[in-house]
Amino acid sequence: MSVRDKSDPRLRDMAALDALFLEAAETERKLPPAIRKQKMSSWVEYVKTWESYGWHDFTPSLPKATPEQVTRFEMAMDLLNDTNMDADDKRLIWAVAHSAAFNERGPRWSALARKMRVDHRTVRRKYTDALVRLYYKL
Repeated sequence: MSVRDKSDPRLRDMAALDALFLEAAETERKLPPAIRKQKMSSWVEYVKTWESYGWHDFTPSLPKATPEQVTRFEMAMDLLNDTNMDADDKRLIWAVAHSAAFNERGPRWSALARKMRVDHRTVRRKYTDALVRLYYKL
């Protein structure tokens, strides 16, 4: 299937494009790091009493990405890289997707606006405009 195939249900409208990039950002966070941390030889700090079991709180890690998620991640990257989009639009789309990844309330428009030094409504409008431009370039 071609990247530019509009019959694909993931490319039928701007909401589908938005969902595709959001899933791609979540998938990127699920992938293993490019460079593994080096393990040094040292002793772990621990408490030497019988009541110390469960001393550290359990923090679950993210589940691994499935092959279908990786395929859609590659599709989203191809959409950003193969179309002749402006670099600022690419950065904005990816920043919005990352700010919304694993966030129930959606993108953090205010945080993005502070980074871009504009109003949060301007960031939303620029994001919508970038998705519209991407949709019509497909």
